[in-house]
Amino acid sequence: MIAELSAAMAAIKETASLVKLISDAKTDAEVKTATIELQSKLLTLQSECFALGDAIRSRDEDVMLLKAKITEFEDFQSESEGYALHQTEAGSLVYSKQLVVGSSQITVNACPNCFKQKKISMLQPGIDKAAKASFWVHFCPSCHAEFKMDKTPAAKNPQKRTIANHFNDRGAW
Repeated sequence: MIAELSAAMAAIKETASLVKLISDAKTDAEVKTATIELQSKLLTLQSECFALGDAIRSRDEDVMLLKAKITEFEDFQSESEGYALHQTEAGSLVYSKQLVVGSSQITVNACPNCFKQKKISMLQPGIDKAAKASFWVHFCPSCHAEFKMDKTPAAKNPQKRTIANHFNDRGAW
């Protein structure tokens, strides 16, 4: 933008000197030559002004994009306030935050992959894989990453499965 501004200023200076040359001219030939040169410099000045306008519009677009990024960053800062990195019982690292819902307090877990990309995606209980290696599995609906969370409860009265367990007292299934 500085280059365009300098070029426009130089063209204005040259145009002013051509006006002086026209006023000092003694013959029609000198006046015509100076007038043609003046018209040429005015066209150059107009072109430089257009270039300057384009440069200003480009800077304005850059400023708008930067303001949007700042707003996006500030929104994420506000939205992510209170989240802290937490290690689950299974060893997975997730971002967690305590929230009060109604009269109870709950823990909300967010995907660390999405969090790193300035996006908060709450982990959901697994559907296809509810448990894996004795841990509940939660997944991220955005990036589909899976996280082992808390231990599944142990069975209270584990019965050994035998064929005899399937027969009733009359010997039927």
